[in-house]
Amino acid sequence: MKKPPIFFSLLLLSLPAAAAGPAEGIAAAREGAELRTEGPELVEIEGFTGVDGDIPCSRSSYSNSWHYKFHSADGWFLVNACGQNFINSSKHITYGKAAEPEKPLPASFADPAEVLKKMAEDGVFLPEPNPYDRDVLMNIRRLPAAEGRPEGCYWTVSRGKVKAMADCAAERTWKLSGARPAAKAVAGGPAVKGRDTAGRYAQQAIDTIRAKRPGAQLMYIETLADRTGSAKCVIPEDGWSYVFFYKGGKSGFGACMGKTSAEYVSFDGSAGGEFDRLDPITLPFKDSDFALTRVPAGFVKNCSTISMRLQNFKPAFAPSAGHSLVWTLDCGSQRHLVDAQTGGYIGPAKKTPPRVIKNEKRDLGLMKPE
Repeated sequence: MKKPPIFFSLLLLSLPAAAAGPAEGIAAAREGAELRTEGPELVEIEGFTGVDGDIPCSRSSYSNSWHYKFHSADGWFLVNACGQNFINSSKHITYGKAAEPEKPLPASFADPAEVLKKMAEDGVFLPEPNPYDRDVLMNIRRLPAAEGRPEGCYWTVSRGKVKAMADCAAERTWKLSGARPAAKAVAGGPAVKGRDTAGRYAQQAIDTIRAKRPGAQLMYIETLADRTGSAKCVIPEDGWSYVFFYKGGKSGFGACMGKTSAEYVSFDGSAGGEFDRLDPITLPFKDSDFALTRVPAGFVKNCSTISMRLQNFKPAFAPSAGHSLVWTLDCGSQRHLVDAQTGGYIGPAKKTPPRVIKNEKRDLGLMKPE
């Protein structure tokens, strides 16, 4: 399978971060999809925005991006991009093909700002600005005929229980009624065993890296996961990333669907420079599939892709007093914390802007194996 040329990735890293709507990222997303499969068709775009309909791009943050879904003969693929910045991609594991889109989006459609303006004018969606979070979920895809609406392309917009739709030209809008019952505070159900969890490779990662780098310490683990806590990946470089620190540098171990590599991807590019805030991770820990059973049920239900990171914070930097080994789970503007020692739900947390690191060549999974 082809990988992006190194010069292309470095060029993308040099581009300035800015707010962007979904249309601006289609070209970068399509190029990323074409590296995965032949003849991909763009079938869905989704993202958490502010009330202006934009997302502030961050060069390597999944959370600050639009999520583009492509379909081909090989199945479905997700590509995360924002403006001209390609971030990463993964194979989409389906939970029922009947619900997955297959028909391509039209070549042009109203942008989110137009959609939100029309909805406000029609009185079907009037969100108050939220200075702390981007919590307006916007989704565009083709839908079958339903409730008097013809088959066609639609924007679906929601915040909490409030939900509305507009056609893709932003000419007609509908307010959707019948809010679902509130979810329980914590999912708390039996664990759904993930097929490709963080714990599956943890000991192998430690043994492999320490054989090459004696004394190396495991500092954090991360991936883009599905609802079962399994990595959404095709190759090791975009699967679970185990990042180690040793005297003189850092090293990584990647794993996906039973395959491993000494390459890895850092999904938001911020943790690498914060080892001074962390203690090494020691085994065992509550696995990624278990962690997802501890957060609010609606969070898992509404997020098909979840950024998961395990870190062992020094007490002074712990996100919550008394909790050091912590799973951080992100989707859009939402963040939840789970204690990876006890398995207890710590609670929701505020997301902070990614730390800007100047003149740092961040690893995109393109380096040669050690």
